[in-house]
Amino acid sequence: MAFPFPWIAIGVVAALLLAALWPKKKFMDNLRGKHIFLTGASCGIGLAIAKQALREGAYLTLVARNGEKMLQVAKSLLKELDCPADRLLVKAADVGNYKAISTAVKESYDWRPIDILINNAGVTRSGFMEEFSVDDINTVVQTNVLGSLYPLHAVLPQLKLRSRDHPVSIVFIGSLASLCWLYGNGVYTGTKYAIKGIAESLRLELIPYNMRVNLVCPGFVETALLDDVDNEEELTAGMRVASFYNRKYAQSSEAVANISIAGIKKGTFLITTTLGLGPILVILTRGFAPSDSFMWNLFEAVCAGPLRIISYFSQAEIYWSLRRIYRKHNHGS
Repeated sequence: MAFPFPWIAIGVVAALLLAALWPKKKFMDNLRGKHIFLTGASCGIGLAIAKQALREGAYLTLVARNGEKMLQVAKSLLKELDCPADRLLVKAADVGNYKAISTAVKESYDWRPIDILINNAGVTRSGFMEEFSVDDINTVVQTNVLGSLYPLHAVLPQLKLRSRDHPVSIVFIGSLASLCWLYGNGVYTGTKYAIKGIAESLRLELIPYNMRVNLVCPGFVETALLDDVDNEEELTAGMRVASFYNRKYAQSSEAVANISIAGIKKGTFLITTTLGLGPILVILTRGFAPSDSFMWNLFEAVCAGPLRIISYFSQAEIYWSLRRIYRKHNHGS
């Protein structure tokens, strides 16, 4: 009788995965009474996080560049969820302006001590590198990188003091582009890689404190930004090939928010929201920063070799497909 090695291997991998996913003690049991400072709160993922956090009993400072729009959104949230007005504080501030965002942080902390900082504000400009204006580049870098560093820098001393008696979390909303390129979005990808580096370094700095750093890496999310992508035929074709783009599988902001909040409460460092592709990219791009879970690290070690081999063939297919797309759109062949 043949030795059933394949079935044993499958069984070992399944057992490791089950052990890795087994529930562990949460860093935060719930959000009730927690004060969340949330940037980019007027739409998309930020708005969905705000709504879910309010449902769970949190207090929120909602920050957006357009203060009037943010006020209207806040009123709608209070009405929809039947919440008292003292659960929300609205601040108009550009996260890329240190003076404005540091003032918002101070006023927010004076209102209530902050327990969770969520750096969600972000923008993208889709297109090939030479098509970007200098203003586009500055806007993306200023908002995505400095717009995460500035609030963090302004509030970190207070968060360290707060962590003496309360668990504190610092959350960066990254992207799968923090782990792997997003075709036709080179500047955006660069900023999201930067966010991953900031989060990994900060995670080590905060080891002595009762604090957690969370890096949330969603895939494609159903927002108006995807309308702009779909209007560029060559760009869209390249994204389908190189970044596995398919709008049919784009996640809702609500789904991303729910997974993000669950990961924040668990204290998970790297949170992906996309089934399949998310965990695969985590395994392939983990780098020197291991998971918090020994069993998950063991599972990644078992899967890394086979996935790396598959990635070689996938990379070759991406290269050849992009050449065909280029010839089709530029030479008509």
